[in-house]
Amino acid sequence: MTVAQVAERAGVDADWLERIEAGEGTWEVLYSQWVALVQATQPPRPDWWDGSYEHDLSLLLDGHREPTTESGRRYWALVAAVAAEIEEHYGRGRTDAH
Repeated sequence: MTVAQVAERAGVDADWLERIEAGEGTWEVLYSQWVALVQATQPPRPDWWDGSYEHDLSLLLDGHREPTTESGRRYWALVAAVAAEIEEHYGRGRTDAH
């Protein structure tokens, strides 16, 4: 992605983002702006997704108890689908050094 594309998706000014990438004024960036920039570089989330679900992605890595309800099973299946899409997005072109 170009700086302009990331800036547009994050809702920030492209010139501002270029200065941040150059290391100028990074101490002035708000947490919400960092979050917007990170989210702008990630694949789109489903319509029902919001930031409060991000922690559940890490729970998938650590494992979680099997849900006891059908709605719980559906929820975790959706979270797993989002995690798989992120892995596919970031895994492209990645090589593992062994």
